[in-house]
Amino acid sequence: MSYFVNRVLYLIIVFIIAISGVFVLVNNMPGDPAYGLAVYIAQQRNMQFEQALEIAHKMMGVDPNEPISTRYAKFVSNLLKGNFGYSTFYNTSVNEIIAKALPWTLFVISLATFLSFSLGIYLGAFAAQKRGKFIDTFISTISSIIQAVPPFILAVLILFVFSVRYRVLPLGGAYPVGMNPSFSLEFVWKVFLHATGPILAVAIPQLASWTLSMRGNTSQVMEEDFIRFAEMRGLPDSVIASKYIRNNAMLPLIAGLAIGIGYMLGGQTLVESIFNYPGIGFYFGKAIAVRDFGLLTGLFSLIVIGVIVATFIADFVYALIDPRVKLK
Repeated sequence: MSYFVNRVLYLIIVFIIAISGVFVLVNNMPGDPAYGLAVYIAQQRNMQFEQALEIAHKMMGVDPNEPISTRYAKFVSNLLKGNFGYSTFYNTSVNEIIAKALPWTLFVISLATFLSFSLGIYLGAFAAQKRGKFIDTFISTISSIIQAVPPFILAVLILFVFSVRYRVLPLGGAYPVGMNPSFSLEFVWKVFLHATGPILAVAIPQLASWTLSMRGNTSQVMEEDFIRFAEMRGLPDSVIASKYIRNNAMLPLIAGLAIGIGYMLGGQTLVESIFNYPGIGFYFGKAIAVRDFGLLTGLFSLIVIGVIVATFIADFVYALIDPRVKLK
């Protein structure tokens, strides 16, 4: 129980520090967060910009003369209530944008992570067990090359080859324009087809990373004394590989898997923007481009919360699957 309490207290401190960093970062960016909304109001209502700016400040609940300490207190208070702020560009609450975008991002992340992790674990273990042979060199070399390619570069290549050149995949979006969402097989198929590009752009670099990590861990586990003891007992190679080598080599990767999912909430900004895929990363990139400080702060906060929750889950999952680690 003390372990649980200590971890919760630690993550609360991390949350406060991270959220404070987000607030300081965004509030020290040049410009007025209400400027974009004021321009829109001035054009729509045909009024002076100064008047429009006052209206924009009132709509956003922002007082430019308010002390920064008061603004920080309001920011934290709203966040604790589940209010992530207001988007001036989209003229709506950030909560509505998150509710609309988060399912698409989680859909891509979950499929990409499942595919890359499952295949990467197998390829890495297989390469390690073939150390010194051609197949090991081939898998390691290709994985190293792919890992060095940024996901957004890979996204551009996928878009050009499969969408522009051969027209196998759609150019962008989550589903065809004009198609009404439903639970029909046609709509589900279109959703998978539109998500294929982003999934490949995210999964391929991850696959290379998991493969190299698993190969390194497997090679290290194969040198342990308990593996030699299992071989001396005459256990079949298949049993040693699956129950002794692979399971132990996977343990460090499990924790990294949960934390990686948290980071990926906002780490695929360019990928989703390239495919015009309406996930968190797409809106994050749009917020930066149009200087929507309210949306930027809300999405930053969401990413921080995602990483902290993922870290919390990773700690306990690792303790449950590794008998050497005990929850105290």
